[in-house]
Amino acid sequence: MISREHTQEALSLAYVHALAGRAGLNIAAKPIFDYGIDGYFYRVKMRGRERVETGNPVRFQMKASVDWEREDEHVVYDLEARAHRTIAEREPGEVMTILILLCLPRDEIQWLTGSETEMYLRHCCYWFRTEEPPTDNVSKRRIRIPRGNLLTPESLQDIMTLAREEALAGR
Repeated sequence: MISREHTQEALSLAYVHALAGRAGLNIAAKPIFDYGIDGYFYRVKMRGRERVETGNPVRFQMKASVDWEREDEHVVYDLEARAHRTIAEREPGEVMTILILLCLPRDEIQWLTGSETEMYLRHCCYWFRTEEPPTDNVSKRRIRIPRGNLLTPESLQDIMTLAREEALAGR
């Protein structure tokens, strides 16, 4: 049996794949050597009779956790310092990087259930990006993700649009 952490990782990957598919995006996830980036989203367009990936991908790092809290209008999560540095460090001209957090129930039995007519993956994913400098912390950095940053097919499209606009502006 795989570890609890690998189960969480598999669920987050399935969730993100499903959202990307519904948003009409291509996804490249889990490179062989993971240096903090778990994958990329790409828009797809028609070129003549062919579908091709467009420029301006968005990089993402995924986390799945039961250790999160709702606090008013935010989801509070203690992100590893290395992960914070990965999403915060961005040179001019580099592609946008976001964190995707799958918030799971504490009870593992509730994570995923299914029947003949539907499958339930409990709770949801939020996305986060920061304009703050990379943390100097050694262990963790507490982040507050606005609850409005729910990851949906529509929000993924909005993120892709923002990434394109920023790339065109040279940011």
